[in-house]
Amino acid sequence: MKYTFRKYEFPNAEAANNAVAALGIDEDGNPTHRHTIAMLGHIVTTAATYDEGEELTPAVLADNYSVDVLWRDGVASDWDANLVWPDPVGVHSFGNSEANAEYTATLYTLFPDRVPVVDNDINE
Repeated sequence: MKYTFRKYEFPNAEAANNAVAALGIDEDGNPTHRHTIAMLGHIVTTAATYDEGEELTPAVLADNYSVDVLWRDGVASDWDANLVWPDPVGVHSFGNSEANAEYTATLYTLFPDRVPVVDNDINE
């Protein structure tokens, strides 16, 4: 069985929930698909700042609603319009190291300018 890890952004929770529902749910609201879905929501793009426990500036949240999917046996192509490629894997990943490695390899193939540069001259 092949797993593929992908990340998506939707304009809001309703659009994300509709996309997930379209994958298949039964009359009780249980999924009929075999994919693993992580509804991340509006992720923090800028952390809040604090001084001695007092909030100085609140966290800034992303405008879009994030969803991660661990696809089992194929990726739903109708999700492609919402596909995003945070580097390296954003704020969440699944425990499947093979799927995480495939995600990173695909990211660097699509965006070779994002491959990290290793400085081997750290003692100079």
